[in-house]
Amino acid sequence: MENFNYFALMYLNDWYWWDKPFSERIGGPDKDDSREAFHEAAKYYKVTRNFSGLENEKRLAAAEALVLGVTGPISDKNACETVQSLAAGFQEKYGKNAISAALKFLWLRFKSPVIIFDSRAIAWLRANSYKIPHSAGYDIYRERWLLAFSEHEQKIRKACEGLVKVKKYSMAAEESDKDIESLVSQRWFMERVFDKYLWFNAAGG
Repeated sequence: MENFNYFALMYLNDWYWWDKPFSERIGGPDKDDSREAFHEAAKYYKVTRNFSGLENEKRLAAAEALVLGVTGPISDKNACETVQSLAAGFQEKYGKNAISAALKFLWLRFKSPVIIFDSRAIAWLRANSYKIPHSAGYDIYRERWLLAFSEHEQKIRKACEGLVKVKKYSMAAEESDKDIESLVSQRWFMERVFDKYLWFNAAGG
């Protein structure tokens, strides 16, 4: 299904209900709240299994410290290196590379140019001739993902621009038109709309 209006509205709701609170709370001034949000995000994104094995660890404290230790900024030039470095930190601490978890937490903190890895996204990319060898690393995945995004960007942008007209049907009902327009014009927002599209359409290719 290539109805980007649907995926744009889907992510608008997800942003206000899930990702926005996670982004604001993780690394915030209240350390207990930050850790709680980190733990909640790990559960929501289904990556808690990557952070097991430490005795008496409270709310994934070591994982949170590794994520907050990445100071940025992240650019196109250093994105892959930054991701690999955090994944290596997880490997050293927990015994698992956990690159998917590294990407999700780096995205919550820095947004674009971090591109989240998802097995359903890679399935869609492969099914639609964006060649990704099974031995390929994150750098190849990110390159192919961005190519696919660029080929759908104008449709996604148009769909996002229309969100202000339907905000009363969403989690953003109380937000101003100006704030919605600013939000949905951000590249990272449009990239996450594309993520929704890829995830939904993966089974059908």
